[in-house]
Amino acid sequence: VDSRQAAYDLPWLEHLTGDVHQPLHLTSRFLRSQPKGDAGGNFVFVEPGRNLHSLWDDAAAPRDLSDDDIVRYARKITTDYAAGTALSLDPLAWAAESFELDKSAVYTFGSETGSKEHPLKLPPGYEERAKRIARQRVAMAGYRLAAVLNKYLR
Repeated sequence: VDSRQAAYDLPWLEHLTGDVHQPLHLTSRFLRSQPKGDAGGNFVFVEPGRNLHSLWDDAAAPRDLSDDDIVRYARKITTDYAAGTALSLDPLAWAAESFELDKSAVYTFGSETGSKEHPLKLPPGYEERAKRIARQRVAMAGYRLAAVLNKYLR
């Protein structure tokens, strides 16, 4: 293996594995009011003053984690969400799971899109559920990435 190529490929593999596991990273919802799509929730405005995509990204992990915080966070989510016994290594299955979550957990508030001036008020419990789902998906992405690396880099 060319070490320069591996140094380039590994961060991309990590990034794409994380993205494919998170809701809204592979989906755009199309409505009559948004015939070009909502850009993965980026054009759905919710309270307080943000878009749906950023709500789900922030639910996955705080943006301002230090190196020590990242290690603590990883320990916490792997404690909270065990790997299970069968880890799919099929990226198409991972994408399908995320798409199902978009339908069953993300777009549960109807066909409204909100606006910057008049953002949507999400139903009670929505953000807590988003946090649980997004963090479970972070843990699963980590387990699957480790399994892929173990399988192909040994």
